[in-house]
Amino acid sequence: MDALEKHDLESSDEISKPSFEVNDLKSATWVMRKLRALDTKDAETNATANEQIASINDWRDKQLADNDNNRGFLQGYLGAYLDKLREEDPKARIETPYGSVSTRKTPAGVQWVDKDVLESLESQSLSDFIRVKKEPDKKAIKAQFKFVEGHYINADGQELKGAIEKPSHISLVVKTDVPTS
Repeated sequence: MDALEKHDLESSDEISKPSFEVNDLKSATWVMRKLRALDTKDAETNATANEQIASINDWRDKQLADNDNNRGFLQGYLGAYLDKLREEDPKARIETPYGSVSTRKTPAGVQWVDKDVLESLESQSLSDFIRVKKEPDKKAIKAQFKFVEGHYINADGQELKGAIEKPSHISLVVKTDVPTS
């Protein structure tokens, strides 16, 4: 942020005055300078915050990785102890005041790679196993239907339910020459 932008931010008291109004190119230029200074300050704030966020995320990731390593190590001890107990009782489990340890059998299944499965089905002409998603062709509908008194109607007079007219509107766009992040 340069000295002019700092000055513009410091002298922003005039903005909050109810008597202020943009009525010529000079006052519009002054307002644009204020907006540019605010955009620059926002960019600096975001850059500083992003640096701090990245640093904190790195610290958090390291802490969580260390915890995962320790967790795996400790779970290995519990697994070995459970295996030892299961030599005498195949249904043994460990119960403590802080939690329990048991096993769960996961049945065999199928791991799908959708793209490969689709290619295989198509190449073998097994289209009965391919599902087609139904959705309206909005581009074609817009070409054939028009709103008439709040109803979406085509040239044959057929009304399409579920289409609601969205009125157009004009929105204010203010651009300063400061890049935003």
